[in-house]
Amino acid sequence: MPAPDERRAWIALASVKGIGDILFGVLLARFGNAGAVLDAALGGTVGAWNEERRRLDGRAPLNRPVLDDLVAVAREPVERRKVIDQAGLWTITALDADYPARLRDLDPPPPVIHGLGNPRALHGVRAVGVVGTRRPTPAGRALAVRVAARLVECRATVVSGLAVGIDGVAHATTIERRGQTVAVIGAGHHSPGPRAHARLRNEIVAGGGALISEHHPWVEARKGTYPRRNRIIAALSDSVIVIEAPATSGARITARLALELGRHVLIAPGRVGDWATAGSLALLRESPARPLVGLDEMVADLGFFEPLRDAGEPVADSTIGAGTAREPALAMLGRAERLVARRLCDGPAGLDLLVAETGLGPAVVSSAVTLLLMRGWVQSVGPAYIAAGPLAA
Repeated sequence: MPAPDERRAWIALASVKGIGDILFGVLLARFGNAGAVLDAALGGTVGAWNEERRRLDGRAPLNRPVLDDLVAVAREPVERRKVIDQAGLWTITALDADYPARLRDLDPPPPVIHGLGNPRALHGVRAVGVVGTRRPTPAGRALAVRVAARLVECRATVVSGLAVGIDGVAHATTIERRGQTVAVIGAGHHSPGPRAHARLRNEIVAGGGALISEHHPWVEARKGTYPRRNRIIAALSDSVIVIEAPATSGARITARLALELGRHVLIAPGRVGDWATAGSLALLRESPARPLVGLDEMVADLGFFEPLRDAGEPVADSTIGAGTAREPALAMLGRAERLVARRLCDGPAGLDLLVAETGLGPAVVSSAVTLLLMRGWVQSVGPAYIAAGPLAA
């Protein structure tokens, strides 16, 4: 496990208003770890660095409200964690061995995930995203019901965004058929989605699923939070199925993000000229996505005709239980890779810090990091790097 103080600092830093995953990584790369960032904020070093970057780049990484909130969090980090505890949430950080392996495909991955329900739902052996328009046609609703029901029969976890429309139908059908579903919300848990879905949220949690967000509980939904939510839906899914996506559609964004991550994407085609499926047809025309032509064909395309192990068997996930093989793994590495890996086992670091603390040349450090990334033993968080796989502690 990561050092408790660093893990708490990591969660506190992620709660700062305006610090997303990219800026989070920039700060880690500059100051070494989350605890050092908070200390530097209190000591004024972050402010000085911010001004220096303004002079050099013409733009400061942190605007005044973000810097002020960072200082406020550094003074009272416990207050932000209290909000999480009072909401009854569990938190998984990218430092943790049980961080979902699929989310590590994102670059950078979300620093934290806050959730209600069963965190094991994020590690399902089979996971399929089902997304679509908020204004589905009757035919679209009916297809969403059939698709979700068949996925439950295949013992797949259904992932969606808890929006009204296709998302809600997919979640509700999964619960009705006693399946497991994960809902990714586009705000903090104090603003968990449509009021009409209050009962559905409770049923998802009660049914062994999970309701998750990368945002601190008080974060409200904004225009930019939904596309960011979509990238998590795409990453948590091995495949994504799109049912009725208009020309301007979050489902279309999710499908494109899934394709960029190398996920399989199936699109339910529609009639030419139908507004409800204009985006679906565009995806089929412009991308490698395959058409959804039938439920049996869907099962075949997803590879679900292969037998699934018994539900009692443990979920296979390269990050679960990681850390037990650290020393044997380190012994497999060359000197440079081992020095870099040991430093990252102690906490996050950027390339400059790795050069300074290992005594290796910049080219050697860069090469070592590249080899560790290829092995899956290091994960990038923006310009910083953290231990992963067997090196995760």
